[in-house]
Amino acid sequence: MREDLRRRLRELGVVRGVRELTTPPLSSPSGGKRTPRRRVAIEDLLPGRFYTTSHGRCFVVEVTYPHDHHHGDLPLSAFLNLPTGVAAQVAQDGALADVNLRRVCFLDTETTGLSGGTGTMAFVVGLGYFDEVGFRLRQYFLRDPGDEPAMVEALAEILPEFEALVSFNGRAFDVPILENRFILARISPPTAGVPHLDLLHPARRLWRYHLPSCGLTTLEREVLGVRREQDDVPSGIIPYLYRDYLRTGDAREMKRVLYHNAVDILSLVTLASRLCRTFADPWANALSGAEFYALGRWYEAEGCLIEAERAYRAAIRAGLAADLRSKALRDLGYLLKRADRRAEALACWQQLALETRGDVLAHVELAKYFEWHVGNLSLTAGWTRAALALVENWPSGTRRDIALAELRHRLARLERRLGRCSPPIASTTPERGGNARPTSRPATTSASPAPIKSRRRVPSRRCSPTGTSR
Repeated sequence: MREDLRRRLRELGVVRGVRELTTPPLSSPSGGKRTPRRRVAIEDLLPGRFYTTSHGRCFVVEVTYPHDHHHGDLPLSAFLNLPTGVAAQVAQDGALADVNLRRVCFLDTETTGLSGGTGTMAFVVGLGYFDEVGFRLRQYFLRDPGDEPAMVEALAEILPEFEALVSFNGRAFDVPILENRFILARISPPTAGVPHLDLLHPARRLWRYHLPSCGLTTLEREVLGVRREQDDVPSGIIPYLYRDYLRTGDAREMKRVLYHNAVDILSLVTLASRLCRTFADPWANALSGAEFYALGRWYEAEGCLIEAERAYRAAIRAGLAADLRSKALRDLGYLLKRADRRAEALACWQQLALETRGDVLAHVELAKYFEWHVGNLSLTAGWTRAALALVENWPSGTRRDIALAELRHRLARLERRLGRCSPPIASTTPERGGNARPTSRPATTSASPAPIKSRRRVPSRRCSPTGTSR
C-alpha cells in the first residue's frame, strides 16, 4: 500500500487489527452519555416459582381467580353453566358434545415469530382451567431458550389431564407450534386428536357483519366489555421484545407480555361463554340487526331452519344497512321457498324489487311465481323483460352472456306461449303491487347478482333453546 494512502487512513482513524479499537461510550438520543440498562430478572417482578423436570427447570407464574370473578360483562363461571352440547354446535365438532366443561383447557401462547414454522418457539405458554377453588391461570416462561426442554416436559405432564382445548386461532397457530416442539423433543404431542373449540371462526360467523375486525382486542372492546390496562403491549411487537430481553436480561417488558397473555386467556373464557349463550338463546340478548342476520345464516347452515327464519325476521325488524337488508330478504325468501311457503316468499321478492330496483334475482323469482303458481303469463313476461333490461347493463363478460342467454330463452318461450293463447301483447313491466302496466324501460344498474342462484337444500330440523337439536 502506498505510504500516502496509509497516512490518510491513519488520519481517518482506520487501524490494522483490533488492539487499538475502543468501545464508544453509550449515548442517549439527546447526545449525552447513558448507563447500560439494569438487568432485572423475571422472578424479581412476578410471584412465580421454578418447576423442576428431568430436563432442568422452567419459570411458572400461577394465579387463581374465584369462580365469580368478572372479566368483562360476564363472570368466569358462566362458562361452566352453558347448556349441554352447545359448544359442539358452535365448534361444529360433535366430539365436544360430551366434554366435561371443568376439564377444558384455555390455551394461548406468545412466540418468537408470528408466521409459525419449525424455527418458531413459544416462550410463553398460558393455560387456564377450572378446579374446585376457581379458575387457575398458569403461565410457563422461558427465561432462556435453553429452558425449553424443561417447559416441553412440564406441558407434556399437564396437558393430558384435559378433555378439550379452547383457543383463538389456536388450531392454525398455537397448537401446530407446540406440536412441532413436542416432536423435536421426541415426545408424542398430547394435543393430537383432542377436541378443539377455536373461537376465531364462530366469532367471524357471528360478528363479521357487525364489526370491522374480529380480532380478539376488537371483540374485547366492542362485545365483551373488557378494558386492558396501560401495561398491555401490542401483540405484533412481542417477538421483538423477547429478543431484546434475551440481549439485555431486563425482564420488565416481559412482565407486560405476561399480562397480555393472561388477559388473552381470561378473554377466551368470556368469549366462549358469550358465543355459546348467544347461539343457544339469542332472544335473551339485545342484538343488532347485523348479528341477527349472521345468526340466521349460521342456523341455516346447521339445519336449524325454524331458528334461521326467526333470526332473519328479527334482523329485518331491527334495521339493517341497505346491502344487508337485501341479503336478509333474499335469504329469507329462499328459505321460505324451499319450505314450500311460496306465498310468504312472494312478499320478500316484492319487497326486494321495490327497495332495490336492480335486483335481478327478485325479478326472476317473481316471474317464476306468476308463471308456475298464478298462471299469469303476461305478468311473467313483464318481470322477465325487466330482468333482461337489468342484465343488459352489466359489464361484458361470461357471467353477463350466460344470464342474457338464459333470460332470452325464457322470454322466447313465454312469448311463444302467449302467441298461442292470445294476440301479441305490448311490452309491459309489472307494477310493484303485481299488476302489469305499459311503461318505459325500468331503472337499471351495472352490478346485480346472477339471475339464478343455486341453494344447497338443508334438511329441516329444529334446534332446542339449549342449542341441541331434536
